Amino acid sequence: MAMTYSRHQQPSTSTLKMAAKTQPCKSDCACGGEPSRSYSASPQGADLLKVTSPSDDFPVQKQQQTDNIAFVDNVVDLNKILDDDLFLAVWRQANAPMFVRALSDPSIQVEDLPMFEGVVSPDTVADVMKEYLADPPYKLLSPEKHLCALDEEDLDELVDHIEQLVDVFANISREAGFFVNAGGEQQLPSVHVKLRAVGDNACRYWHQDCVPFRMITTYRGPCTEWVLPALSKKTLARRQFDSEHAQSLSHHDVALFKGRGDTDGDAPLRCDAPGVVHRSPRTEGSGVVRLVLVLDIPDGWRKSEKKQVTP
Repeated sequence: MAMTYSRHQQPSTSTLKMAAKTQPCKSDCACGGEPSRSYSASPQGADLLKVTSPSDDFPVQKQQQTDNIAFVDNVVDLNKILDDDLFLAVWRQANAPMFVRALSDPSIQVEDLPMFEGVVSPDTVADVMKEYLADPPYKLLSPEKHLCALDEEDLDELVDHIEQLVDVFANISREAGFFVNAGGEQQLPSVHVKLRAVGDNACRYWHQDCVPFRMITTYRGPCTEWVLPALSKKTLARRQFDSEHAQSLSHHDVALFKGRGDTDGDAPLRCDAPGVVHRSPRTEGSGVVRLVLVLDIPDGWRKSEKKQVTP
């Protein structure tokens, strides 16, 4: 259940308790599934928690400045996703954020990971998240006392990073023609923020998302895997299997995936749609719990008849 917070209305404890009772994601969602509660990383799982950099094993990733894929050095350039022929835009940061390194500690308990879900505006997200993460309701519901996995400095950096991404995502969504009411008036943009702990293979099948576009970055654990658009049909035909063509994002990356639009999640797969085919990394048996951030256009605005990015 997503909650909407305005500048003048901060969430109450009872409201946030309801927000903490999240529900499993749809099968076409890349944000992860049921939020995890009690996992313990195995020795091999601890190795999966290492912070990753852009890999020399995938030199093709360095050559993807094509009509379909763009890697950018500046976060604002993610607006390239609005190009009709572009399927994926990736902001490749020079370094992984310091809080990502702190979150890679395998001794961290799931209950101590920072988690949040809500619909917020760019000018309220920082205050709302800081207040929420200072004493989150899912910890109030726990019989044990837990501490946040991040210290104050790292937590501030996390919130600042999310605030920056929310601002960029909101601007891109507005530029795409969303947040215009029936009277043609521009409304203040809002963003559905999901910061979730994922301890299973929630989106383990290759798929496209049923959204115009979606921003994803991984703060802990293995990152999202994807294939080149030319390989979409071949990969979807064997959607439950590994692919020799799979590429992986890294902890340096913030990706903006184009989806196949607002279609029914049970609709037939559209291999001709522009949505990037991707999946969650396979982590079964490792005990690894990932921390994934997903930004979406709120449901009420996604159904707009205004200009859409995807057909």
